[in-house]
Amino acid sequence: MRHALKSFIRVQGQIEMAICMLLVGLIIGTIIYQVIARYVFNAPLAWMEEVVTIFFILLTLFGACVAAKDKRHILVDLFPRGPVARFLGVVMSLGTITILVVLLTYTAPVLKVQFIRSTISLPVNFPIAYYNILPLIYCFGSIILSTTYDVIYERKDENEALV
Repeated sequence: MRHALKSFIRVQGQIEMAICMLLVGLIIGTIIYQVIARYVFNAPLAWMEEVVTIFFILLTLFGACVAAKDKRHILVDLFPRGPVARFLGVVMSLGTITILVVLLTYTAPVLKVQFIRSTISLPVNFPIAYYNILPLIYCFGSIILSTTYDVIYERKDENEALV
């Protein structure tokens, strides 16, 4: 079970990293296209800014997932490595899990509203929940899964560890 879960989280992280790389490429390509369309052909597309905003929102969410899996989020070392740092690391991880679970419980009413609202200037209008709340729910779940696995199985050094 442990190895299967670790493999799942690793593959999930690789997929999320690929999505991030794709989104960065799409953002860069979209901006380059918009600059060329505006200044060379004098025919900018009004909806390109909304597309870049959507890509940036998704990049931020998936980037948070990747950072949580790779343990590359912001860390402040106030205490030297040892039992105090270990305890605080576990407390912070459990706090992160608790906050994300609480936030997930409040997404249901927001989800209903987000499915009613739609994009404004895109050629094809669709509910903003597709790039707003649904990826947020996925990313919170992904971070909860990887942080829980980290707390239970991976924190075994003298500076980290739970079990």
